[in-house]
Amino acid sequence: APRVARALRNSRELSTRRAPQHTASSRRSRRTARANASASDGETTIHVPSLVRVCRRIAERGNVIIQDVTRGGALGVKDKGGSATTDGSYVIDAQTEADRRVEAMAIRAFREFCPTLALVAEESFEGAMGSDEGDAREILGGVSMDGDENINADDFDDSSWAPKLQRPIDASRVAVYFDPLDGTNEYAAGEREAITILCGVAVDGVPVAGVIGQPFYKYGRADAQGALGRVVWGGTGIGVHGLDIAKDAVAPPLPPAGPHVVAVNRNIRENRQEPVLEALRSRVDVRISATGFHYLLLLERRAHSALMLRKASKKWDTCAGEALLRATGGVVTDTVGRRYDYAYNLNALPNLSGMTASLDVDMHCEMTNIIRDVIQPLGRYPYDVDDPSIKVGILQGVQTPKLGWRAVTVDVGGTLIEPRERVADVYARVAASIGASHVTPASASTHFKAGFSRFRGADGEDAMRYYGDGKSFWRKVIAHVLTDGATRDDISQDTVERMLDALYDYYECPSSWTVAHGALDAFDRLRARGVKVAVASNWDDRLPALLDALGIRARVDAVVVSAIEGVEKPSPKFFQAVCDAVSVDADAALHVGDDIDNDFKGATNASFAAAVLWSSQVPSGDGRDGSYRAAHDFHALADAVLAANHDLPANTDDTAQLKKSLFF
Repeated sequence: APRVARALRNSRELSTRRAPQHTASSRRSRRTARANASASDGETTIHVPSLVRVCRRIAERGNVIIQDVTRGGALGVKDKGGSATTDGSYVIDAQTEADRRVEAMAIRAFREFCPTLALVAEESFEGAMGSDEGDAREILGGVSMDGDENINADDFDDSSWAPKLQRPIDASRVAVYFDPLDGTNEYAAGEREAITILCGVAVDGVPVAGVIGQPFYKYGRADAQGALGRVVWGGTGIGVHGLDIAKDAVAPPLPPAGPHVVAVNRNIRENRQEPVLEALRSRVDVRISATGFHYLLLLERRAHSALMLRKASKKWDTCAGEALLRATGGVVTDTVGRRYDYAYNLNALPNLSGMTASLDVDMHCEMTNIIRDVIQPLGRYPYDVDDPSIKVGILQGVQTPKLGWRAVTVDVGGTLIEPRERVADVYARVAASIGASHVTPASASTHFKAGFSRFRGADGEDAMRYYGDGKSFWRKVIAHVLTDGATRDDISQDTVERMLDALYDYYECPSSWTVAHGALDAFDRLRARGVKVAVASNWDDRLPALLDALGIRARVDAVVVSAIEGVEKPSPKFFQAVCDAVSVDADAALHVGDDIDNDFKGATNASFAAAVLWSSQVPSGDGRDGSYRAAHDFHALADAVLAANHDLPANTDDTAQLKKSLFF
């Protein structure tokens, strides 16, 4: 109950929080410095916050178009080809004039933003637009995206987004999934409030931003005030905005404090739903065929989960909602808890293995464990489906330790935390503040990387990088940056010391760092079920204080730092020190980190049961077992560990805590 109350409070805050406002001149300079989509060195890059502004504008105008079509009365319903329910009734797959007009407007807007954007729009992909829909300009009927500076300026500071999304991203890594009118069957039958416009943005196959337009929000309600409709939007780092949660709203408590409240489709097309609902002791509060509306119910804490245990939804149905749920501690998976891949792939658009979504990722993991157990006697589905969009499991092919996973050890820099600003930008700014204006972000980047790789904190082949407070190492790196790689002789030692002191002050401040999304909650989930969590880092002796300030130290079982231990990764002695700190043998531990040599190979050579590379993309090359395992989501990593422990043989005194259920 406290967790649900906290989630409800967080949602209410996210829906109303406003970031610092900016003046018109600062907005103009921001736009000038960073274009929506730009080309450099022959490569197109995309600025995700700007793309989200376009999506929001499309949703706002789409809301108006749908309202206009509805008032006109001629919906222009077509059947794209439906299917039968379990009782043999035929259900159409409807498309309306509103679908067609909104999609035409959206396609034009996206193409104006970035002609090479990887865009998948439902009606166009399914060949359902038809030549009779006319030119996009005619369909827009005067609605234009041209010259609208609201696309590029609003009251939200881009620095609230996750750091990786603040910087331009290669367009090949970005995909947009668009549904002009979700819930069309319901709309054609007279339903209004449940229909939505869905726009999801994925980077490296992961939903990172979502926009949901709801043209008839509060339609027919006694408390409706002002114009109909709303736009709910958000993503990783910035949270969710546009929700309208009443101050006196009471969220249903999570199980076992109350029933498991779910939303399901109106039409049942498979035989697994009822046994699953019975096993979960679920209460169905909503039966409506509208995925976007289901996600809004979860975001508003009016239901715990949405279930669609069959092939039905597609990536344009789920991408936006998944991004928003991920931003607020929720999750979307297939029927049995596997993540979908949203990388641009026209052969992997259907969610062939079903869809389950929840407002709480921890509850969801237990729920999908139960679903797996319930449907196993009912057939091979979904394991018999060749679904190219199911991500390879993080621990797929890894033998679970005999007594289960007992510890997860985590690297710090580049994994658990990362600088809020680019290091090169900080170095150039600090250098300029002490009169070394010759240092640019480009030169700082080049010479920092070279110095970081080259220098150690002492002389000798076996010297470590960090001793004590690390200044013996960082002094060398800073001097290398200031002297442009030792090519200048006009930099005094006093200048080096001034920059060293300024950078130490900056990086000792917790606001200079950002913690990986979901990491601390994932640690809580693991520890609640008996899995130890340890931080294991090559760092100087200031790290424990920084972790304290970031709220991390209280959420882990141990902190092991090379400068304090006197040994660093990839030495097996370092990894043994980590195991000793949590009293767990290496053959029951998993390590995750971003460095192939220090983390992946280091843990592997230290006989850890598994090593996982922290990366959004699996690199080429071979690990000891022929491949690298990669993860870039702490909740997905926790799910893999907890699901493996759930599947251990029947409870024993040794495994009971690892298999503990908190919800069902």
